[in-house]
Parts: sequence; structure tokens; C-alpha cells
Amino acid sequence: MLPVLISGAGPVGLYEALLLAQLGIPIRIIEREMAISPHSRALGLHARTLEILQFTGAVDPFLEIGKPIANVSYFRNTRLVGSLPVIQASEHSRFSTGLFLEQAKTSEIFVNKLKELGVHVEYGWELLDTKVVEGEEEEYVETTIRRALVGGNVAKGEDQVLGDTELRAEQEDKDYETQVVRSKYLVACDGGRSTVRHKLNIAFPGRSLAHKTLMWDGLCECDIPLEQISAVTNSNGKSLIAFPMNDGVVRIGVEDGNLAPGEDFQQTLRNLSVERFESVVAETTYPAKFKVLSTTWLTCFKINERRAEHFVHKNRIFLAGDAAHIHSPAGGQGLNTGLQDAHNLAWKLGYVLNGLAKPEFLLPTYEERGAMADRAIRLSSKLMNRNRKRGFVADIKAYLFFLIGPLVAKWAGSVFFSSEVAMLDVKYEKNNVNRPHETQPEPEADYKVGIRAKDGILLPFYSSSLTTDTKEKRDPQPTLRIHSLFAGVARFHVIVFASDQLTTGAKEISTLLDRHVTQWQSKWTYNSTLQDGYADKDLFKVHVIAGPQSSSSSAASSATLLEMSKREVGKGKVYIDNDGQSHKRYGFSANKAQGGITVVRPDSHVGFRVHGVHEEAWKDVDQYFSTVLLAQSE
Repeated sequence: MLPVLISGAGPVGLYEALLLAQLGIPIRIIEREMAISPHSRALGLHARTLEILQFTGAVDPFLEIGKPIANVSYFRNTRLVGSLPVIQASEHSRFSTGLFLEQAKTSEIFVNKLKELGVHVEYGWELLDTKVVEGEEEEYVETTIRRALVGGNVAKGEDQVLGDTELRAEQEDKDYETQVVRSKYLVACDGGRSTVRHKLNIAFPGRSLAHKTLMWDGLCECDIPLEQISAVTNSNGKSLIAFPMNDGVVRIGVEDGNLAPGEDFQQTLRNLSVERFESVVAETTYPAKFKVLSTTWLTCFKINERRAEHFVHKNRIFLAGDAAHIHSPAGGQGLNTGLQDAHNLAWKLGYVLNGLAKPEFLLPTYEERGAMADRAIRLSSKLMNRNRKRGFVADIKAYLFFLIGPLVAKWAGSVFFSSEVAMLDVKYEKNNVNRPHETQPEPEADYKVGIRAKDGILLPFYSSSLTTDTKEKRDPQPTLRIHSLFAGVARFHVIVFASDQLTTGAKEISTLLDRHVTQWQSKWTYNSTLQDGYADKDLFKVHVIAGPQSSSSSAASSATLLEMSKREVGKGKVYIDNDGQSHKRYGFSANKAQGGITVVRPDSHVGFRVHGVHEEAWKDVDQYFSTVLLAQSE
């Protein structure tokens, strides 16, 4: 029986397929289109998405062809009010800005990576129906798929309107080849009009807005420079936003008013033309001139703000991406949220299929993504409403914001897109895998279980004053980031924040570490092939971070520390937190303190934390793993 069937080969389905392939899970991925769509609904990848791509070894091609999102300019009646930096988050992430990258190119990167792993997308197949079959001896998903014998499955003009959530109408007079696929699990990445969601009668509550927005890609002439993100408003009450793409192509989204009472929207679409679009933009940019030179894509979108009632159906079928949540494109949250859905789900499926966790224990925790969907809907709605505000007061606020913004940016390093938009504030509530300590006081919100594991700057241990090499003492040593330690798809990362406990107790900590990791490895092993950058299949990577005072260690501890500094990454290698900030970001003190241990889940969220690095603290970590994981002998 097929372990996992994925329906939908947009970026979310492709990323899910890539992660599962890296986890050694046999998959089949189908797509109703005949090829990657050339039309890119999404244009950007935020800092958090780039982080998870880094952890899974996929980020380099995105960095090579994507363009950093640098500035946004605001024009009022053709006059430049000001420009601001978009994201400056270097203290919080390696990725100080997001990337401009068309969705089609994102898909191409994933398809190429899948081919390297021997996985090919089956284009032209669409999902017709699906259900969970609950037999006495076996439970599985039964899915009916089909492909047209002549032509494709996509009817002309069916996606002229973006943002629809209705089930697609059947095409008449079409002949199909049909298959029935049995799989242990199904991941539905089939978009806002998800057939899976409709066939399972999963409610999709929310609201539909009356806004009409025209979206166009092409080449143009305009008196307003459009080399960077540009927001334009006019006294006529309309506004537009322009995004530069590759080869001089520009994307423009422009408001076209609200649906009038009784308006036939389908007739409105039939009347949509390049001339109509050009007229609306020219009116919005007046007195600046605007002329369309060539058109790649012209469409219209209506805004639905909706979220599936649940993302998990009978622990067998999972909704991801637009199939699970849909909202305004403001803030670019949609694609990024979907890719993070895939990242959350993949390791859980891998663990269950490898017998490392009970399905009924681990798989329901995918519902934690619902809160992230709600977050994306709230944020996109807030940004959209901010952009639509009209009137004298709103204009004054925008003017002042862009007038003083550059000064604030110079002083604070960030203004326009906060960590909220960059998605660096994502967090989950407690559940089966986010487990607060049973007896220790619950920490402040910034340190609770479920938060995104924070980044920080570390030094290799040899840069401390323990070294006997005077040249190493004299030369500045390269730094590294905590996030650079989080490579992998299925690995738990155990971070030992040792504070000053290593000054006298390095040997004890080293012994405890080795003993407990050996016990974990004997109880929990990954059976499938892992292809995520490591030569081993160890599920537990351990990193020791010492406080700045470790240079004053005793002779006995110094010898142990030097030995630990020579270990392989993930096997108890020690690093220095030179300014104590990395300890602080995880809720521990770097000086005169007991330290602590943080367990980072395979998707880089904190699963467990405990104060102390002594025997009892390690036993608490043992208990966490014993609760979450299922020993192969059980």
C-alpha cells in the first residue's frame, strides 16, 4: 500500500513531497494541471520560510535566483512621500530580508530537487473523490483519481477569478481514465477550491469581501518608477501596489471598487480587458502617464477570509495550504503559511510511518497549524484595511510615517515589516509535543514551549582564552549562528545552555550527555533512509553552549572542554555564547546560573525546556522523549 498520496503540485504539495522523500517515505504526487502554471499567484518568501528551507537543505537555489526585498516607496498624487526598508531582522535571523521570487520559479526549484531524489510529479491527474475506509483489520484512504484521455482537466477560464472556494463544475463530454489509489495517508494541497475539503464536507467558515482587485503582469511605461515595491494612492480614492519581477516585468494590483448590488460578476469578468485595466491604472496614477506595452497575465481576485474547521480528518487525511486557509494577499502570508504547514506535517508522518510515534498521539498535533492560519488571516486583513483607508487623517498618518520612517530605521534598524510580517513570531500552544515542565514554574511568553526556536550568535570554543595558540588569541574568530546547527528533517536538537556550570563540571556534563544520548539511540532509531545532509540516522543532535566565563575553567574542566570542542557537530560539540545573549533568548542566564536544556523539535519549535544541566534535568528530558516517542520494542 502506498504510504502517502499528495494531491496538488503547487509549492506546498511539492515541498511536502520533497520533505517526505528526504525522510525516505515512498510517495505519489498528482496534479490536475498539465505542467507548472506560468502564472505566479505568490511572489515572495519571508524570513521564516527561508529559515525552514535552510534547515532542510533547500535554500541555496532560492537565494541564487531570488531578489532581496529592499524598500517600499509610497507615492501620493505621483509625488514620492518616502521610501522605507522592508525587513531588517539580522539580529533575529540570518535572513535579514525576504525574497522576491515568482511562485512558478519556486515550484521549478522543488520539482528539480524531487527529480534528484527520483520522484516525478504525475501531471494531468485530478482527484475525483476520497474517503477513509475503516476495516476491522486495516484502515486506509481510498482515493479515486482520473485524467482526461484527450486534452486536460482544466476548463478554459475556470481560474480567471482568484480567491474562489466553490467546487469546480464538471466538464461535459469528456472521457477519462480512472484509478483507485489506496494509501495510508493523503495530504490535500489542492487549493482554495479543494476537492478533498468539499468531498469530506469539512466546513470552511469565514467571510467573502466585496472588493474587486485587478491583477496584471507585463511590461509598461510609467512616469512613476516601479523598480521596487511601490504603493500609489490618488485623490480619486483608488490605490495600487506594484512589484518588480524578472526581466523588467511588473505586477500591478489595482482596486476596481466593490461589487454593486445585483452586479453579475461573471459578466464583469467577461468584460475584463487590458484596455479596461490600463484605464483603471491610468486613473489611479494620474497625472503620471501609464501605458501597457505587453501583457503576460490579467486576472481578477476576490477576497475570501476562510479557514477549514479542522485540518485533520480521522488521522488519515490532512489539509495544507490554501485548501486549509485562504485570505487577502496583503503581507504575502498565504504561500509562506502553506510551506510551513508542510514543514510541520512531514516529520510527524515520517515518525508515525517508522513506528516512532503512535498515530493517535502525534498526528492530531498538526491541528496546531490552525492558530497559524488564524494569525495569517488577521494580519493580512489588518494590512489590507490599512492600505484601503481614505481621508485626510489617513493621508497625514501615511505622510508622517514615511517622513520620519527613515530616521527611525537608521536608529532602530527596522520599521516597515515587523517580525510579525516576516513570520518570526510564529508559535504554538501546549499539546502532546509541546510539553511544559511538570513542576518548574512556567516561563514568560517569549520562552514557553511551542515558540520558534530563536537564532543567536556563537563563537567556536577555540576562540576563548583557553587556547595556547597566541595567533588564535590575536585574530578574530568566525562566528556562527544557532540556526546553523539545526540542519535536518527528522532530528531533535537538544541544546545544553551550560552557563558557568562548565567551569568546574565539564566532565560531569560530558558524561551525562553521552550516557543519555546512548540510551536514546538504543531506544529510538529511524528505519527509513534519511537524506538530509547527515551521514548518520541519529534522531538526536546535541549542542553545548557555554557562558562567556568558561575561559576561567579549572584545569580538569579545561581539558574536557577542549576535547568537547573537537567533537562532530551534533555530538556534544561545545560553543561559546560570548555576550550571553543566546542564553537570554532561550530564557536562561549565562553567568552564575544553573543553565538549562532546551529540546527543539524537528521543525525548529521548542518542544520542552528545563532549568539545570544536572542529572535530574537530563532525566526530565528522558521523560519528555519517552512520552512523545514510541520505543521500537513496544
